[in-house]
Amino acid sequence: MTRKILMHVGPETIDYDILLGGIKGDVGFTSKEFVDAMSFSLKFLRKLMGVGESYQPFIIPGGGTSAMESVTSLLRKGDKVLVVSNGVFGNRWIDIFSRYPVNVKALKAKAGYYVKPEEIEEEVKKDHYTMVTMTHVETSTGVREPIAEVTKRIRDYVDLIVVDGVASVGGEEVRAEDWKIDVFLTASQKAIGTPPGAGLLVLSENATKRLGEDNIAGYYLNLKNWIGVMQSMEKGKASYFSTLPVHLILMIKKAFELIETEGIGNRIRRHEIVSSAIRKGIEALGLEIVAKTPEAYSNTVTGVMLKKVNPNDVLSMSLTEGIEFAPGVHPDLGGKYFRIGHMGWVNINDVISAIAVIERVLSKLGEPINFGEGVKAVQEYLINGISISSSNIAP
Repeated sequence: MTRKILMHVGPETIDYDILLGGIKGDVGFTSKEFVDAMSFSLKFLRKLMGVGESYQPFIIPGGGTSAMESVTSLLRKGDKVLVVSNGVFGNRWIDIFSRYPVNVKALKAKAGYYVKPEEIEEEVKKDHYTMVTMTHVETSTGVREPIAEVTKRIRDYVDLIVVDGVASVGGEEVRAEDWKIDVFLTASQKAIGTPPGAGLLVLSENATKRLGEDNIAGYYLNLKNWIGVMQSMEKGKASYFSTLPVHLILMIKKAFELIETEGIGNRIRRHEIVSSAIRKGIEALGLEIVAKTPEAYSNTVTGVMLKKVNPNDVLSMSLTEGIEFAPGVHPDLGGKYFRIGHMGWVNINDVISAIAVIERVLSKLGEPINFGEGVKAVQEYLINGISISSSNIAP
């Protein structure tokens, strides 16, 4: 069987200790083992999100989209929502809110760019919005929004600020409380590095107070129905609304233990090193990155533009070479790019393998590149550009 490195945009390659942590045949949703795992995970989620005791953590079934839709629990009929979208997954907020009795307006950026903080500030000064939603890292392009700056500019003008951190939490700096963000959410399968199946989010005290009977959410994703479960579980007491993904949460607990051992700061630094090395290699090959400006580069996803060859051919041939990358999904760049996911348990040796495969595959397919320069640039960066420690090499 051919060994494979998964450098998709989620799920990522999963540490075997995490997978083994969920292989339990006799754990019920009221068992002490599960309740303890849930309690630990909820408490650690606060650390990961950079918040204190005043924020309420949730781990709910589903994924990033379920976490996104659950924020309708904070809205009432007729509320105004401003969606800040940098791509496909920013637009998902529009698709979600359009199913509910709220008024939605969107500010959109061109592919590879982000909506400027001053544009968002200008809009919220013109009209009062109950909620503004942003995407920290747009998975479709790898573009990072400067959410701390945006929040600083708009905090006094809106009731709720919500950030989709599906492709950022665990790989980017997140200080939700310091930045005065009301809701920060993510999913289990990306930079946290566990299988898909859970949405994770924290709510500020301001947001939690809005979980009233008159919210517009449905039943399953209504956080009002989940909050009692979360509060009881965190205190070590079994509770039930609907069955949680028991075995996944056991894996999340193990992942959080490994993140705690590595150190959140070390983990973010590792992601910074890996992502920078990826981009050094891509640029040395003479290829263009989808994110148009360096300040918009993310630690977790890099989109790679192609000049000549079909990206689907690149993906299929790379897979035969042992690495799985992700297709491009932004409609404005259709057939022009592919994506590299570099998050979770990725290390610097994975980078060298990825760039080497990209070089070989593109050369075989006839893409005009600077053959041999990609791996060389990565190696030079790793030798000269950073201080390599054990935490940088492997989690």
